[in-house]
Amino acid sequence: MPTAIKEQLRQARQRIAVLEAMLIEPAAGIEKTGNKESLEESRNRYRKLFNYASDAMFVIDPADTNGGCFTDVNNVACKRLGYSREELLQMAPADIIDGSDPHHHRLAGQLIAEGNSTFTTSLRQKEGNTLPVEVSTLQLSIAGKECFIAIARDITERRRTEQALRQSENLYRLLADNVHDVIWTTDENLNPQYVSPSFAQLTGYRQQNGPSIIYSEIITSSPFVGDSRFERNTRLPQHWESEINAADGKRIWVESIASLLPESGDRFAGIIGVTRDITSRKKIMLELEAAKEQAFAANRAKSEFLAKMSHEVRTPMNGVLGMLQLLKLTELSDEQLTYVETAMVSGKSLLTIINDILDYSKIEAGKLQLTPEEFSLRAIISTLIKTFGTSTNPLKLQLKAHIAEDVPDLLVADPVRIRQIFSNLIGNAIKFTEQGEICIDIGRLSHPDPAQIRLACSITDTGIGVPEDIGDELFEPFSQIEPGRQLSFKGAGLGLSIVKQLVIEMNGAIQLGRNSQGGTTVSFTLEVCAGRQEPRAVPVAAPTPLLTSPSRRLTALVVEDERINQQILQAILTKLGHRAAIAANGHVALDFLRRERFDVVLMDVQMPELDGLETAEIIRKSLDYRHVRNIPIIALTAYAMTGDRERCLAAGMNGYLAKPVDLKALARLLQKLTGEI
Repeated sequence: MPTAIKEQLRQARQRIAVLEAMLIEPAAGIEKTGNKESLEESRNRYRKLFNYASDAMFVIDPADTNGGCFTDVNNVACKRLGYSREELLQMAPADIIDGSDPHHHRLAGQLIAEGNSTFTTSLRQKEGNTLPVEVSTLQLSIAGKECFIAIARDITERRRTEQALRQSENLYRLLADNVHDVIWTTDENLNPQYVSPSFAQLTGYRQQNGPSIIYSEIITSSPFVGDSRFERNTRLPQHWESEINAADGKRIWVESIASLLPESGDRFAGIIGVTRDITSRKKIMLELEAAKEQAFAANRAKSEFLAKMSHEVRTPMNGVLGMLQLLKLTELSDEQLTYVETAMVSGKSLLTIINDILDYSKIEAGKLQLTPEEFSLRAIISTLIKTFGTSTNPLKLQLKAHIAEDVPDLLVADPVRIRQIFSNLIGNAIKFTEQGEICIDIGRLSHPDPAQIRLACSITDTGIGVPEDIGDELFEPFSQIEPGRQLSFKGAGLGLSIVKQLVIEMNGAIQLGRNSQGGTTVSFTLEVCAGRQEPRAVPVAAPTPLLTSPSRRLTALVVEDERINQQILQAILTKLGHRAAIAANGHVALDFLRRERFDVVLMDVQMPELDGLETAEIIRKSLDYRHVRNIPIIALTAYAMTGDRERCLAAGMNGYLAKPVDLKALARLLQKLTGEI
């Protein structure tokens, strides 16, 4: 018998027992004593309990010749059925029990024929509606007279609840039977109790195999297995993935989610889970992972290719520019000098494009690194104005700079990248401004951290201006002003994109727009640190012509594997009044240093057999070369290689020059290093 029905019977018997205790026992005692006052008191108590009971109550005389008519009814019975007391006393059970009930006659007679019993039926109300009730009957003997009392409890709400439960169960069953996911439940021992029909569709097995496969393939791999009796604080729901065998031998990936099924008292009663096929999703994820690896491999290959091409392209370009430098120092006519200078400008422009492409490649790969060090911003701006001033006509275009007094002279940031930002923006301004002025303005903004400095920078020109509709687009890679708007300016279209990324790396922002003079204003911010030292006064010396005989003739060891670069460096050193010996790699250089005396070493970083970094470390650390341990070493390397400068200094080199080697820069560095010997 179902638990719910057992509970209903228990409650009915309890009501009957209470009624017996209230009515039968006192009445029996009164009958024995014959106390009329007590009898009257008992009747009054009976009437009060009878009328104020929460359930409808009917008293039936089984000996009534009218077929067991009601001899008494309480107020609740009248109210529930809509009849008056007088009307009900003219009726029998058969008159109020719903005639549509197939057991109508049996139930009507049951009140008369049986003693204590409990059953459910429906009673007809006066208005024609039916009232579902649970009826409990009790046979009594009062004053020697047999009678029946029927207690009818309204179970309308219970019926509604049962109906809602049936509808919910039907809906659940409908969903479980038609959803593609497999729904399953277990008992407290994790033995599957129910598996939805979609199991057969998922695995190809028969439905009856569902419980065993669900347990062996899914539940055993769940987080529930091994948990100490599933304590209440177990995190729910639980997710896990499993790979199961289908009936056709294929492997299927499934994802499961499950929750505990609590019973009263939070006692563990099992779990309910949903399992779905994720084979397609897994396949896509694996394909994405493979594509990601391929993309990384392609990106690595691209980076390696660019690094190699940088070396391959720059090597002949270094030769061209180096030879042009040397050619410029020879006896040339004005026409020839013009040709040489034009060729040098073109070569440097090509190197700028190469450098931009390589810089953008590093930005794209997330490998752009900043190297903070102390520097003078005023010195950088002053040098840039002098450098760009030599290529402009001062009568037509003036370069001006203003740095606010509250901007410290010494700052800490990456001076190479800051110089690159200003150089690119000033170069762009000159490119688009034929006459007027270009103003560089640098101020200081407030910052919550006193150790940090936020610079507000702007470069304003009186050039052709930038159309308002394309201002932001110029910061995108490979973006340029449309050819129809301006044909005379060329470039790779990467400069501003690189500038923007450098500004962002320094926690700044940049914007470009048209100013009131019709030109362009580029405004940006940079975050730097304050320098910890006071600027040192640099003694001003009278300029010395580069090609005059040096006060000291140096003997330099040039370590370079490229023949053209060997020739250029040897020629430059000769032009500067020095001698040079050539070593094709690190091993040859070490042999030279053991046998001969040198004042300085010019060391290429990238060489076969023994590269420049390894050679420098041997010179600095090996006892075999302690006699030349302090010899100045100048690194020669391509600008494009990330971290070259830092690696060179860490290896013990004293200076650093990027190829193509500039004659003037080499002369200054030689003078600086050999003066410190």
